[in-house]
Amino acid sequence: MNRPYQLKLPPGAVTSLLLRLEPRSATPLHEQIFEGVRLRILRGELASGWRLPSSRQLAAELDVARSTVLQALDALAAEGYIVTRAGASTRVAPELPIAPEDRPRSHASRMSRGPRLSHSARARKPIPVGAPRLGTAPRAFRPGVPALDLFPAALWGRTVTRVHARASTGLLDGGDPLGHAPLREAIATHVSSSRGVRCSAEQVFVTTGTQQAFDEILRISLDPGDAVWVEDPGYPGVRRAVLAAGGFPAPVPVDSEGLDVSEGIARARHARVVMVAPSHQYPLGATLSLVRRMALLKWAERTRSVIIEDDYDSEFRHRGRPLTALQGLDEAGCVVYVGTFSKSMFPGLRLGFFVAPPTLVDAFASTRAAFPAPASALEQAALAVFIEEGHFARHLRRMRVAYWERGEALLEALRADCAGALTPRDCDTGMQLTASLAAPLSDVSVRDEAARRGVEVAALSEYAFSRRREAGLVFGFGCVRPEALREGTRTLARALEAAQGRGGGIE
Repeated sequence: MNRPYQLKLPPGAVTSLLLRLEPRSATPLHEQIFEGVRLRILRGELASGWRLPSSRQLAAELDVARSTVLQALDALAAEGYIVTRAGASTRVAPELPIAPEDRPRSHASRMSRGPRLSHSARARKPIPVGAPRLGTAPRAFRPGVPALDLFPAALWGRTVTRVHARASTGLLDGGDPLGHAPLREAIATHVSSSRGVRCSAEQVFVTTGTQQAFDEILRISLDPGDAVWVEDPGYPGVRRAVLAAGGFPAPVPVDSEGLDVSEGIARARHARVVMVAPSHQYPLGATLSLVRRMALLKWAERTRSVIIEDDYDSEFRHRGRPLTALQGLDEAGCVVYVGTFSKSMFPGLRLGFFVAPPTLVDAFASTRAAFPAPASALEQAALAVFIEEGHFARHLRRMRVAYWERGEALLEALRADCAGALTPRDCDTGMQLTASLAAPLSDVSVRDEAARRGVEVAALSEYAFSRRREAGLVFGFGCVRPEALREGTRTLARALEAAQGRGGGIE
């Protein structure tokens, strides 16, 4: 097998292809010949215009049937690697654009370079994504995950089954690009009564979640290079969305009263968009004060800027009624209100929405007209029924109580097990809280040490967009039962001791 075959040929001719065939391989012999010749051509080992041995010569060299060689040559000719003519020699195609200086040394080196990325893609690459995920199942203290153990899965399953069984041809065909009409109506009714949002169903646009809403709003609001206020520290997905839309993120500091509006005006007076979570800032948990709300609205009206209000989890107010949305104070039509069902239902639902000001409804509707429905029409229809029948409101009431209990249990556990090392902030809303590191430790080092011990926390410093970075940890407690919280804080206490003993100083 593979015995050498040499033949004297003029210059520019190939005397032997030196192919190695594996007769026991699952790949047919003609495919092995095809791939071997193709790779030698691509590597420049067989130059353009060079004459190949005849099919008889190749069959003898490779110790295979001539029909096998002809099958491989036919495939090479069909893809343009070689040129065959009846009664003439077979040659490597003369116009292959393969220059020796362009050839990488190996396939690995070629793959390591890849296509050139855009400026926005290169800028997005170093943005942290939060806590490390240790497996797929939620555990202490993964931020942003709701109480999946308390979700009425059986009730939701029955609702979905009923809607699917009665689905109309319109639903099966894909649905309305703006969103399922009954769901838009249900959302408008819900946010009007629970969040003080002033809107009609025509202003509601269904999305696959918060990120799609950000992308869509930014793309009709920004020109390349326009400045966008982003909270500092803040949600990393906001910065990614701004960069993807070609905007320039302008970090604005956050304190106990929320976004510092006067500082934003000083840093980027002519910003086109403001990204803000006024009811429950992430990750610090601050609420935008009324004075700053009014100042922000006044500035946006004067500059004709867009305010994107991220209202991701403020329905879960632990004490008193949920705060009125910023959109409810907007008289000039500057605020686009963004909501999601990932926190109030479950992340896998992949449904969210935004409420556009009346002056922007036509712009969003015309953009949507060219695209299919943003999410499964059947899932949208099931959610509409879930809301209309009162199940959603009952679920929210139950979750408010559960998150208050779990938040208080976490605060108590942190004060008992991590006193002196961590100073937790009180939590009035949502399903996560932040704690400052008292010792001069790197929060990234503590996070990594905790991960090695099976506990997920996020490093507060990685949510900062500027050089001003506070060391602390971000805890999610929504997905953790109260009895499991204490075990998590005890493990974290051991991680803090180990990080301190290892000399994990501030980086």
